[in-house]
Amino acid sequence: MRSFLLFFFFSLLLTSCKKFTDTPEKKCFIPYVDFVAQHVDPSTLQVTFSTVTSYNGTITSYKWDFGDGTTFNGQDPPPHKYPSVNGSAHYKVKLTVANDCGEAYWTQDVTISACLPDTKFSFRYLNDSTVEFTNQTKTSSTSTYLWNFGDGTTGTSAQTTFTHVYNEDKPYVVSLKATNACGDNNYTETIAVCRKPDASQKVSINGCGLVSIDASGSKNAIKFQWDMGNGTILPANPTTSPTITYTYPNAGNYTIKLKVFNAAGCDSATTSNNVSVPASALATNSNWNYASDDLDFTFTRDAIANASSYKWDFGDGTSATTQNPSHTYANPGAYTVKLSATSNCGSTYEFSTQINAPYYNTLKNLPDAGFQQVVAFSPSLIYYLGTNGTLYKTDTSGNWTVINLPGRLPFNSDTKLYTDQSNNLWIYGRKDVEKLDNNGNSWTSFFSSTGLANNSTIDAIAIDDNGEVWTLSNGILRKGKTTIHSSVAFSSLAFAPGTNRIWITSPNSAGLYYVNTNSTQLNPVSNSSITGGGDNIQVVSNGDIYVTTSTGIVRMNSSGNTVATYNSSTTNGLISGRPTAYDFDTQGNMWVLLSGQLYKVPLANSANTKKYSFNADLSNLSSISVLNLSGTDSDILLAKTSGNAAIKIR
Repeated sequence: MRSFLLFFFFSLLLTSCKKFTDTPEKKCFIPYVDFVAQHVDPSTLQVTFSTVTSYNGTITSYKWDFGDGTTFNGQDPPPHKYPSVNGSAHYKVKLTVANDCGEAYWTQDVTISACLPDTKFSFRYLNDSTVEFTNQTKTSSTSTYLWNFGDGTTGTSAQTTFTHVYNEDKPYVVSLKATNACGDNNYTETIAVCRKPDASQKVSINGCGLVSIDASGSKNAIKFQWDMGNGTILPANPTTSPTITYTYPNAGNYTIKLKVFNAAGCDSATTSNNVSVPASALATNSNWNYASDDLDFTFTRDAIANASSYKWDFGDGTSATTQNPSHTYANPGAYTVKLSATSNCGSTYEFSTQINAPYYNTLKNLPDAGFQQVVAFSPSLIYYLGTNGTLYKTDTSGNWTVINLPGRLPFNSDTKLYTDQSNNLWIYGRKDVEKLDNNGNSWTSFFSSTGLANNSTIDAIAIDDNGEVWTLSNGILRKGKTTIHSSVAFSSLAFAPGTNRIWITSPNSAGLYYVNTNSTQLNPVSNSSITGGGDNIQVVSNGDIYVTTSTGIVRMNSSGNTVATYNSSTTNGLISGRPTAYDFDTQGNMWVLLSGQLYKVPLANSANTKKYSFNADLSNLSSISVLNLSGTDSDILLAKTSGNAAIKIR
């Protein structure tokens, strides 16, 4: 009994085994070998063999031994015909495969018999997933059948014809094994299942050109790709995601084509939808404008197509979100204003520009001259005294004409213009004082009425309500030809219509003096606010008196009593020293020139004094004249001795 078991075990090893003839080295593996006898043709005794697996490394040879004394070198041999036999014959077939690491072989017993079932089947596709199989096996005795459909399912149906449904798109190896009294025989075919896809998509679009597409309703589709109709293919390679979004950069009508692929990639389908993309891009409209009054600005801009919101950045840390905002700058300066518009789609258009606050401009058609003084009567009548000894008449539009100075007046830096209460223009200086006629064509000299010597220089004048010419020359005050004697030297004078007084300042006295116009009596008024002596006196329409001092400007009432002082302590340190010129607007502001710089002093709130000379154009100024327009509107006319010499601030 023991001998029989050993013989059986040994026979089993010879019947079917794998033999490894070499020991593989580390990281080097001999081939893995397998093959099948696919079919035995009982009528011809031909057997079809095929290699199932042989891998690991590079295969260098295949050697077949068919067990009947014949061999073949190659991977897949042609059908092999065995000798005729009575009954059955058994052959041991051996396949030896070699690679760089060694050899391996596989053996299999093959039964040859004319009475084996001649196994065979045919198939046809009923649709893209259903296959009809027909069993065409021929057998001399009763047979049983085993179907392997290649998708993990098997069957033993003896029906001649039946169907099988596949759920995936790929090739399937289908085998039929038929068994009768003589043994079993196999037959295999490869079935390529390719279910046709059906493309379907839902397309939605918003007002910003954003398209959302959902193709999840497609059937038998595993990959998706879209042609957006404008040359854009998304994605570049088909994707497994059935949804996608895309934003059209331009308005228009487009055809969106969807192409879907089934799992095996063996078939595809397409569908298309038309979309109309509305215009959503912002127009590039940069038209804008503004109106200003001093530091108050009103901005306007053209509406921008498709804009849902606007924003203004005023360049001073503040902004507004209206299309046409108003803004007041806290301080004079040059500001970069940025204008932006945004659409509901999130796109933004913006541009920026620089403005000056306040707005100012150089008068047009400037003559080639600098100016030492400006006097403004109206927008159409402005006088500039040129440093070249020429008087110019102009208007705010820049229409300039030349008015010759009086022939007997030697021009120099002491030559000055003066305006009386009747808005007559006077000019005075060395050897002369003259008045321009109403037509601006000729001069009338009043020098003889002053009683001054021919070589005298007039330093200041005032004209009272009787037309009397009051003069200061070499510190001496004269009413006409009458000298008003005093031990005090005088520096400036002004007529006060409300009190009919001539007010006079002294550079060496802490106080004022006045003379009634119907008298020659000099009357002193003590005022300790006038430090370092007074100069450049003016009397305004309400009778208040203004005088420059070594520390700023003193404001007094019609009696000479101090009302307010405008100096370093009251103007945040800005007015510190003796101003060279000043004038008043109708909004309660005093405009002051100090060391060539321009300042605006609110009379009722001098702590809010501001410096307006924020660039070179508004620096090194020589003269100022306020042009009071209608209501409370005013223009500030400035003169310079060089550069942009005639400037208007709005």
